[in-house]
Amino acid sequence: MSQIQKASFQQLSLERLYEILHLRVQVFVVEQECAYPEIDNIDFEANHLWIDDAQGLASYLRVVQEEEGHRIGRVVTRADARSKGLSRKLIQYVLTTSEGPWVLSAQSYLHDWYDTLGFTQTGAEFLEDGIPHIPMRKEIG
Repeated sequence: MSQIQKASFQQLSLERLYEILHLRVQVFVVEQECAYPEIDNIDFEANHLWIDDAQGLASYLRVVQEEEGHRIGRVVTRADARSKGLSRKLIQYVLTTSEGPWVLSAQSYLHDWYDTLGFTQTGAEFLEDGIPHIPMRKEIG
């Protein structure tokens, strides 16, 4: 367990796609009480990375190539799998297997956590779907 797996949208099985969408909705929509369109067309062009544990999908993120760099998004970990370094492991994998720069919109309360991964704030805090976020970036090297 805890091995990183990666797939394009087209490579995802229906079961895995369902698990990913279920986890994202469970955390971002239900747990964080944020009603927003979680299922978007970005998934079609993204690479999806995840870690399973004995209970199934434990942690997930997606990466999309944009003009400004690789955008890391939808970083999520199942409630009972948190504080085990799974999201950190996924992000470090992205940083070591792709060329930067890397960008993301972090929920503001996670600023310091992303800072430990080498990301720096690049703009003012903003509200996205009612939740405070900050733009962050990590340069190459």
